[in-house]
Amino acid sequence: MEKKEHQPGKKKKSSLLSNLMLLVCVLVFAFAAWKLWGMYQGYHGGEQEYEELRQYVTKKSPEDQDEDKPDAKGKKHKDRCPVKVDFLALKKINPQIVGWLYIPHSEISYPIVQGEDNIYYLNHTFERKENFTGAVFLDSICMPDFGSDNSIVYGHNLKSGEMFGFLKQYYDTNYNENADYKKRQLVWVITPDQELEYKIFSAREISVLRDLDVYTVEFGSEEDFALYLADTMKKSLYDTGVKPKPDRILTLSTCTSSSEDGRFIVQATLIQD
Repeated sequence: MEKKEHQPGKKKKSSLLSNLMLLVCVLVFAFAAWKLWGMYQGYHGGEQEYEELRQYVTKKSPEDQDEDKPDAKGKKHKDRCPVKVDFLALKKINPQIVGWLYIPHSEISYPIVQGEDNIYYLNHTFERKENFTGAVFLDSICMPDFGSDNSIVYGHNLKSGEMFGFLKQYYDTNYNENADYKKRQLVWVITPDQELEYKIFSAREISVLRDLDVYTVEFGSEEDFALYLADTMKKSLYDTGVKPKPDRILTLSTCTSSSEDGRFIVQATLIQD
C-alpha cells in the first residue's frame, strides 16, 4: 500500500485560517462588549443626572395647597399642583429651562428645556452633556410660556422606561377599565410663573410622513382648531372621556420601534377651572 506524503504546507494554512477566524471572533465579541458597556454607561449616566435633578422638586405641604393660586387666565382657585420646583437653582445649571413636566403616579418627572432648534437636545442632557438619552424639550417654535395653541414636547422612548419610555403605558386599549391609567390622566407643566394642569384626551401612533399636521403649533381660526381636535379624538386608541375645547393643548411625542417615521403621541387639554 502506497503511503501518502506529508503535506506541511496545507496544515500550516489550515492553522493560520483557524487562528484568523478566532481573532475575528474575539474582535467581534470585544466590539459588542464595548458597545454594550457604552449603552450601559449612557443609560446609567443619564438616569443618575435626572435623579439628582429631582432634588429641586419637592412635594407640597397641605399649607402650600391651601393658598389661592391664579390659573393660566388669572382666575384664582385652590392650589392643586402636587409639587413645587426650585427654578432659581435649575436655571443656574441650564438657563434654557422653561418648565418641569410631572405626571402623578408615573415615572415622568423631568425638566423641560427649549433650544434654538430641535436637534441639540436629541443627544444632549439637561446639563448639556453629550448622551443619547437626550433631554425632554419644547419645540423650538413654541411659545416658551406654553401659550401656543399646541405646545409640543419631545422625549426619547428608552427601553429602560426612562424619559418618555413610560408613555408606552398609554398604549393600553382597555384604558377605561384600568383604574391605574385613570390616575395618570392628569399632566402638570410647572413653569417659573404658572402651574398648568392638563388632562389627557387622546393617545395614538402616527407617522411623521403622513400625519405631519399633528405637529401644528398655531391654528388660523377656532374652527380649524376644533376640526383638528375632533380628528385626533376620532383616531385615538380609546375614549378617555375628556372633551377638549379649542384652547391650549399639550402634545407629548416620542419615537416608536415599529418604523423609522413612527411616533407615539399623548395629547392633553389645559384645565382652566
